[in-house]
Amino acid sequence: MLENKWKHGKVHFELPQLSPVLIASPGIKPISMILDNSIGEEIVMLITEPKEFAKDFEERDITRFMLKSGLVNTSYGPICFLLFYFPDPSTGEQITYENTINIEDSQQLSIYKQLSDQKYWHVIIADDSGEVINFFEFPNEYGLAETINQVESVCKNIPVTDFMAAKAEYEMQYSIEQLLEM
Repeated sequence: MLENKWKHGKVHFELPQLSPVLIASPGIKPISMILDNSIGEEIVMLITEPKEFAKDFEERDITRFMLKSGLVNTSYGPICFLLFYFPDPSTGEQITYENTINIEDSQQLSIYKQLSDQKYWHVIIADDSGEVINFFEFPNEYGLAETINQVESVCKNIPVTDFMAAKAEYEMQYSIEQLLEM
């Protein structure tokens, strides 16, 4: 497991050069970056929000960062979902971000495998211009490696015939609330 505990206290840093589309699209994304040269490359969960929403996270702590994962079947093949959620530091209401994984995309799976092999998960919140608003660290107690292994095992002989169609069907069938209740 990658020992990547943050040892530098509060510090301001810049995001690496990222696609403007990636930065401008709200949500959570796993990205590869170097936070500490002595540790090297790691996967960071980047949350981007429009400037007017991102400022709500400035100088506020996220006390809990949780993950719910699951697998649903569609007529186009299985979809693995990851729901990242935490209490809004201003209101206490739950904020949820969703990622879907194409289990046949080895590059996408590789990113999540790298994340699952880190002792700590780093979450960066930035606005839609790429300005870093806040940074959080959470011990990796999410069981993502086991989830990925189970998904790969269960889906070994189940093809995904059209991931985008599978994702569209999944989104039509399930709300975030329904997925959280599974």
